[in-house]
Amino acid sequence: MSALLELRGVARRFGGVAALSDVSFAVPVGAVVGLIGPNGSGKTTLMNVISGVDAPTEGAVLLDGTPVQGLPAHVLARRGIARTFQHIRLIPDLTAAQNVALALHAPSAGAVDILLRLPRLGRIETARHDRSTTLLAKVGIGHHARTPAGDLSYGDRRRVEIARALAAVPRLLLLDEPAAGMTHGERTSLRDLIAGLPALGVTVLLVEHDMDLVMGVCDEIRVLNQGQIIASGAPEAVRADPRVIEAYLGAEDA
Repeated sequence: MSALLELRGVARRFGGVAALSDVSFAVPVGAVVGLIGPNGSGKTTLMNVISGVDAPTEGAVLLDGTPVQGLPAHVLARRGIARTFQHIRLIPDLTAAQNVALALHAPSAGAVDILLRLPRLGRIETARHDRSTTLLAKVGIGHHARTPAGDLSYGDRRRVEIARALAAVPRLLLLDEPAAGMTHGERTSLRDLIAGLPALGVTVLLVEHDMDLVMGVCDEIRVLNQGQIIASGAPEAVRADPRVIEAYLGAEDA
């Protein structure tokens, strides 16, 4: 299986501190790949490097075999990389549908449409709302389309973020702790949603602390510890790796 994303010797230093060091791995097309590790291991820093929030100090990030390291986030978004963030970034006074619509690749109303309230404006607004509501329904909260984001539960706000990321029609979706704050039932629905994304043409890199979710949905797992990859492989192989147990899973069980 070919790689959609490939990291080659990626390092990221902040002053004299190495947050990432010689990180190399691939994310195959159509796979759900988990990225796990203890708090402070560099997972979010790596997501920032991949998505263009930060540039690597060393190494290469390849998308479809083309180097993209150092390109800004908006350029990478146009090339098919979307992400959610560990800390929710919604506009609380806008409805769930309006938050999703911000990321839609759809025609925008012009100044003349707005000033004269031409029929085209209504059609554009209706189409954007319908598309946003459809995406919200895909993540299980279509009934909250007209609810202000600030009035939603924490778990539902997470779902709005995922719907907004999907609105960009990504080829690669970076999910940064999407299950945080969700109930058991919400996490079950989230697992089903993530598992179905490859069928929609979306490859997933998932950062998550919920090991039941990671083990249940991921085709492969990469383990990061102190800024370096210490294990990589199928979920059961990673779960049984002594280095992973010592660095992460053992500590979780303690």
